[in-house]
Formats: sequence, C-alpha cells, structure tokens
Amino acid sequence: MPWIEELSAPRAEPARDGSAPDGRALAKILETATTVPDHGGLRPWRFAVITGAGRDRFGDAMVAGLHAVRGANLPDAMVAKMRGKAHAAPCAVMVIASPRLESNVPEWEQMASASCTGYAMVLAGTALGLGAVWKSAAVLDTAPVRALFALDEHERLLGWVNLGAPAEPSRGKGQGGDEASLGELVTVVDGDNRPFGR
Repeated sequence: MPWIEELSAPRAEPARDGSAPDGRALAKILETATTVPDHGGLRPWRFAVITGAGRDRFGDAMVAGLHAVRGANLPDAMVAKMRGKAHAAPCAVMVIASPRLESNVPEWEQMASASCTGYAMVLAGTALGLGAVWKSAAVLDTAPVRALFALDEHERLLGWVNLGAPAEPSRGKGQGGDEASLGELVTVVDGDNRPFGR
C-alpha cells in the first residue's frame, strides 16, 4: 500500500521565505487534525494560526519569555535565535491542549489526543506537498507566550507546526533520524516476553 510508505518517507521542512499554504490547504490540514483519536468526543484541543505580522508578535512573546526565564542580560545571538523560531516558516499552527476538566476521561488521555493533532497536521501538510515540521521551545509555558494565545490556567501549549512551500527533504526516515530497531523498542507478550523479530 503506497500510503504506508509515504508515512515514513523523508519529510521536508518549510522554506523560511517560501509561500504559506492557501486557505483551502490550511483548512484541510486543520480538518485532518480534528480526526485524531478522541475518547468521548471531547475535542480537548484548539489551534492558533500564526502568519504575517503574527510571526513578529510570536517572536516578541518568545523573547520576553526567554528573558523571564534566563534574565535580562542575554547574548544577542541567543535572543536572535529565539526570535528566529517565529520566522522559520511563512505559517505556523500552535497546538493547544485544552482538556475538559469536567469529563471523566482522564486528563492524560485528553493530552494524548491533543498531541496527536500535531502529528496529523504534519502528515496532512506533507501529503499536500508542503514542508511540515513540529517545533517547540523551552519558553512555551512562560507568561508572555501564554498571554499571546490567551491560555486558560488548565491549557498548555504543546508546540507548533511550521507549514509552507517545502525546502529540501531531510535525510533518512520521517524526521531524518535513523530507522528504528524494532527489537530494541518492541516487546512481544505471548507465552513469554521477547523482543520483536526473535
């Protein structure tokens, strides 16, 4: 089945100065994100699309978060690197876990569902011929970044998916890492426990 091969094919990051996905492609990516496993149909997530001047606001918030964590006197290169994360692609979609605390579905399951949406967006963007990669930063839980996305106390930023016209594909499988050794990662529980493939 060709689509299985496509799931593990090398994926490209978006070109920094490339074009953003058009409205139809972006809607398809977001719709795909809403199809992830979701115990109870709670939709315990929401998204924020960052584009245009929003990238400047995102960069400012991340730099303010960096200063909140590391102090006021930071090397210019460190500040520029953090600000640059907001401009690495023409469009980004922030993944926000928004668990329904009144539900009897455990919060960890709701967080897992929200996490799946990021991967679904990467796969959908790749299938549409875009560069798509999931990113994060250590400052996502700081007050300036949380304020930008108007987070409630119980919500959490899980990272963002950069989208745009593709740059060159990375090497190797998926995100460019070595192919996994299933024998090291998978245990078969049968009459005994043994590594996969033995």
